[in-house]
Amino acid sequence: MGVSLKTEKRSMKFLHFRKTNHPAIAGFLMPFLCAGFASFYVLFGQGDYASHRFLISFLGIIPVLLAAGLFLSVKSISLIEEKGDKDYAYSGLVLNLFFILFYLASLIYCFLKF
Repeated sequence: MGVSLKTEKRSMKFLHFRKTNHPAIAGFLMPFLCAGFASFYVLFGQGDYASHRFLISFLGIIPVLLAAGLFLSVKSISLIEEKGDKDYAYSGLVLNLFFILFYLASLIYCFLKF
């Protein structure tokens, strides 16, 4: 009455999962980390935009995180065939490019205004 071991192994082939493409997921989430960091600083920075903390965070930390996200997204594209997660890889790349353009526009606005 039970299922034989051979039949069970044959049905297990359908449950073959690919490994997760971790660089794709990290590259997808990195722009949101940058946006959260920038939002946190704007909300709790008390308008101190001339300080060294502002310059370090907006000219140092955020560009490094955005560059890391772009690097991880580009790196993950070569891993799509092996590990999958095509949606995360390409959407992470587009999000990183969009956030980099948005960052550059806000940086230009900031330097022109202040």
